[in-house]
Amino acid sequence: MPLPLTSLRHRFLLALGGVLLMTMAGLWLIGRLLVLPALLEEEREVASRELDRLERSLTHNQQLLMAQVRDWAHWDDTYAFVQGQQPRYAQVNFSRSMFEDMDYQLMVFFDSDGNVYWVAGIDPASARYASCAEPRGDCAWAAAVITSLQQRLESVMEGGSDYLFVKPWPALVGISPVLRTDESGPPRGWLAKVRLLDEAWQAGVHERTGLPVSVEPALTAEPGDIHVLLHQDEASLMRVSRYLPASQPGLALNLTTQLPRDTIRTSLRTFRYALGSVVALMLLVIALVLLLLERMILRPLRDFTRFTHSLQDPAKTHSTPAALLARDDEIGTLAREFQGLLEEQRARTSSLLELARHDHLTGLANRRLFDARLDEALITAERNAGSVAVMMLDIDYFKPYNDHYGHQAGDACLVQVADCMRRLADRAEPGLRPLVARTGGEEFSLLLEDSDHDTAMGFAESLRAAIVALDIPHVASPVGSPLTVSIGVASATSPPFDPHALMREADRALYAAKAAGRNHVLDAAEEP
Repeated sequence: MPLPLTSLRHRFLLALGGVLLMTMAGLWLIGRLLVLPALLEEEREVASRELDRLERSLTHNQQLLMAQVRDWAHWDDTYAFVQGQQPRYAQVNFSRSMFEDMDYQLMVFFDSDGNVYWVAGIDPASARYASCAEPRGDCAWAAAVITSLQQRLESVMEGGSDYLFVKPWPALVGISPVLRTDESGPPRGWLAKVRLLDEAWQAGVHERTGLPVSVEPALTAEPGDIHVLLHQDEASLMRVSRYLPASQPGLALNLTTQLPRDTIRTSLRTFRYALGSVVALMLLVIALVLLLLERMILRPLRDFTRFTHSLQDPAKTHSTPAALLARDDEIGTLAREFQGLLEEQRARTSSLLELARHDHLTGLANRRLFDARLDEALITAERNAGSVAVMMLDIDYFKPYNDHYGHQAGDACLVQVADCMRRLADRAEPGLRPLVARTGGEEFSLLLEDSDHDTAMGFAESLRAAIVALDIPHVASPVGSPLTVSIGVASATSPPFDPHALMREADRALYAAKAAGRNHVLDAAEEP
């Protein structure tokens, strides 16, 4: 018997194993030194572009505020007001609703000497509206920002100037000289408007840009810097911020948003799959080379090759040729192992398909299968002028149940409820083709095909009663033991059929059932 290192088979095995290890090491180094840095740099560029969008939105808001300031400041009535010639100006033009509609926090009128002539606005702390001749009493809250405004009056340009404040609140500020409507002078004072960069403003930016945004006073940083605060490889979100210099010396604002890391995660996943594929391919090559070293293998190898090619047709059921399985040598061993792997792969494929369409705890359909069946049912109903009913069921006060009895008891409760729903569905009329699915933690959905309103409501009420009849103790429930459920029912009786709208109707009915005291069945069409 030849020594391991003198055997050609072992030499090939050792050599190819070394190639495999070097390839894996090389691919790992490529990923670590080239791929990952490139992906992180690309991600940083994306973050910079998104922050540019947010900064442009901030600039647009500043320009809009400045235009509104000029509209008010270049007005004959305002011109007369700051000279004491319009006694009813404040009463006529200022109101809480005006400030809320225009999204202003504060308006301040200054006379030509820079003294406060009138101040009006909504106190951010108390949300109370006030209109005063000076920043005292009800308007004392505005004193700090008015002081900052007065310091900038002399530097205001003829067409107005805008500012970014940090103290006393992050805010956009616009100041314009008061002129006549035709913009003739001389200026008789200044008008300043303040718009807070508060949660309402941030929500508006989120709605317009699709990016969550926050604006906070910043610590020391270079203006324009981007800081990636979350950069782990497996993090699903990264928090990025940019420091914006404020108009107040030594202060800055921190403009922050969160961005998904889908691109880098997908790229890294693809790279790992490629690495695994290369390793698997090299292992297969090693096996084939070892087989080629054996005597008299060409014909069985061709048979084996034809068999593997036949596996490309998934419509047929394949089995390893009996002649290969009957061999007592290494080829026979390989054939039998391959057959085992094939059967295992088929079993895993079947198991994965089952897992992809069913809930692992209850065995019910999951949301993927439910949505697919709902789409099919609605298409059939629209083609045949039929109807479809859906239900959304939620276990009442399930969180207190979990907290009181423990998560294992909670899982057992879910299984009991699921089994009850399955039994009731099995006894339903065949034409309804009921499908029960677990679509959330304690939330279930049920589909009834070709079902009218009365049938659906009757089925839902039977389901509610059957679950109550389980007599599952629930001493932590505010509505009392035993455990109960709330059910919302929605029906699609005429086209166009929209699965999303139908499920929203069922969800709305479910919440109405909860609001009605729980342990109720409500139909979306009857819900007030």
